[in-house]
Amino acid sequence: MSKGIIKISELVNYIKNRLDSDIYLQNIVVQGEISNFINHRSGHWYFTLKDDKARMSCVMFKSNASKIKFIPKDGDKVLIKCNTSLFLASGQLQLYVTNIKIDGLGDLYLQFEELKNKLNNEGLFDIKYKKDIPKYPKIIGLITGRSTAAREDVITTISRRWPIATIKEIPVLVQGEGSSEQLINAIKQIDEIKVDVVLIVRGGGSIEDLWSFNNETLAREIFKMKTPIISGVGHEIDVTIVDYVVDKRAATPTAAAELATPNIHEVKANINNLKDRIITSMKNNIDNNKMLLNKFKSSYVFTNPIKLYEQRQLQLDLLSRQLFLIHPILEKKKSELSIITNEFKNIIFDMINQYDKKIKISENSIKTSISHSIKLKNEKVLKHIQLLDAYSPLKVMQRGYSVTFKDDKVINSVKNIEVNDDLNIILNDGEINVNVRKVKYGRK
Repeated sequence: MSKGIIKISELVNYIKNRLDSDIYLQNIVVQGEISNFINHRSGHWYFTLKDDKARMSCVMFKSNASKIKFIPKDGDKVLIKCNTSLFLASGQLQLYVTNIKIDGLGDLYLQFEELKNKLNNEGLFDIKYKKDIPKYPKIIGLITGRSTAAREDVITTISRRWPIATIKEIPVLVQGEGSSEQLINAIKQIDEIKVDVVLIVRGGGSIEDLWSFNNETLAREIFKMKTPIISGVGHEIDVTIVDYVVDKRAATPTAAAELATPNIHEVKANINNLKDRIITSMKNNIDNNKMLLNKFKSSYVFTNPIKLYEQRQLQLDLLSRQLFLIHPILEKKKSELSIITNEFKNIIFDMINQYDKKIKISENSIKTSISHSIKLKNEKVLKHIQLLDAYSPLKVMQRGYSVTFKDDKVINSVKNIEVNDDLNIILNDGEINVNVRKVKYGRK
């Protein structure tokens, strides 16, 4: 590039070419905080990357932005992979981003969020699939590390709160290589042996330490379990995929043991309270029944039972005498009823015979009346037929008359006829088609 006068576009192009060819400014990783983030409708991302001393404009084109598993927001601390270049139109120095990650969390956090969203969308975390935790478990299954503080906390808590429970342990690796497989096998194994509830616990740690509890296959095996399960992984701030899929999540291993067991001292106190209430209730019932028994014992029936019998015997004797006296009366009434019944039958039969005769007489009278009425109607109809026959147009036509039609209409005047009209003349024994040649009006 010459040192003479140059155009601004030449200068900007020169700087851009130098930047694009500088290997120390290409494919670099830059740390900073996002501000002024814009998710453009075109799919491109525009934002500013800053720290406490400087800031630069950044752009991430849609082809790269679509591969990112999260949407950045203002204030996010990020690591970006980018190329340094110049935007020709404005001459502005900016970073062209090809990848972006949350600073401090890295790929494990993104994998965690991706798996959590996937399983949640499939319904594995849905509350309707959560099983109830039994109130008084007899056998408790425990999946945890061998000789760990978490195990000791759980054993101590169960021994203190519910010492009558039996604990069936399956020791496993809780981090590192092979730990996920051991956890999966332990879940399958403990679901086959008969326990009332399962605890899966471990102490706190980094996301890397807890990563075995973010295994997809482990989550699916827990979801398929028939036995209720409680998790106590890490501390209260530590949350894993297992915590979302189990039936109950506790903040710590100790809290998990407390969720799984009742307090035996409280149970004993409740039992004693119930026992006292039952004893009091039974005592009250016994006292009430004693009072009722004493009342019966002092009643007339129990103090003088013979008197009651004698009274009943007197009443029975009285009724027997009355029955003996009334028997002849009943026999007499029975005989009278029989006579009345026979008389009533005879009366009924006489009435039926009389009504039968009357019905027959009425039937004959009705038949005679109907026959006479039909005869009169027939004679009247015959007269009408003779009259109609006398006035029939056919009878008239037999005497030499005819009927003339024009266009299917009867002609009763020559005024309705014109020369060359075609007429139909109906005679007694046929029909004539004629054409009018001449029309004469009036009669001679």
